[in-house]
Amino acid sequence: MKFILMGTGTSHGIPVIGCDCKVCTSADSRDSRFRCSAYAVQDETALVIDTGPEFRLQALRNHITRLDAVLLTHSHADHLHGLDDLRVFSHTKPCECDSDQFPETEGKGLPLYSNPSTLADIRFRFDYIFKTLREGGGVAKLDFQDCTPYSADNPLVIGKIQVVPVPLEHGSSESTGWLLSRTDESGQKHSVAYLTDCSAVPETSLELVRNSSGVLEHLVIDGLRERPHSTHFCFDETLSCADRIGARHTWLIHMNHDLLHTEIENYIEERLQNYPNLAKIVAEGGSVAPGYDQLELLV
Repeated sequence: MKFILMGTGTSHGIPVIGCDCKVCTSADSRDSRFRCSAYAVQDETALVIDTGPEFRLQALRNHITRLDAVLLTHSHADHLHGLDDLRVFSHTKPCECDSDQFPETEGKGLPLYSNPSTLADIRFRFDYIFKTLREGGGVAKLDFQDCTPYSADNPLVIGKIQVVPVPLEHGSSESTGWLLSRTDESGQKHSVAYLTDCSAVPETSLELVRNSSGVLEHLVIDGLRERPHSTHFCFDETLSCADRIGARHTWLIHMNHDLLHTEIENYIEERLQNYPNLAKIVAEGGSVAPGYDQLELLV
């Protein structure tokens, strides 16, 4: 499975509008961060996680021409407000029409999975999707699916990708992480855990990720900044959680513009000895590092 980090920045995106700090003016491409989103491909199966404000640009950059499903973590604007650009994926695979009106397709539309509160927010915020249009203006054809019935014992299967929702705490609201897995020819499971926008990972969710991953190749996890925050992991909280999970490779995402990519690397290196499991993994050839846009992970 190929898993691409299409965006790794916090809600402002980086560079931040009107900011001339060292990160926002950096010449290092790793310091330019779209809002968080990911793209997973396994043979003919293609999924995206989150559709933030840059989703159209991310889809073009990664030459996405078809999707089998969308996984949403939660309904905050930086993870949702590119939803309209799912129109082309929900009506044609690929588009072969000459007009600006995409032909209607059979069925309920493109499956979109999330928790009930997120689905309810979308129905409120994008209510026009569910109304009969009198003239002009196509809308996305989406099939909303509650993800909560799926579990490690009853995974969602999309093509050759197994998907398990991972409940997270995002301040006082809920967010959904995603565990994506493939099974190799020998029957061994290989996984990536995508845990963005969290201030706490419940013990049951930690156990789910540890016990249901097979070989956890990659952990992609929220790491906003050095200072504590009420709704996001700070770096040390990220490292502490990653130390308990024990993936071969850990990647921080949802970073703000306090530190350069290289400074985050140094921060992790300086503190790694405080997290013995991570230090052992790194000594054995694993890694702990900040993610960056267009980082391609193999699972």
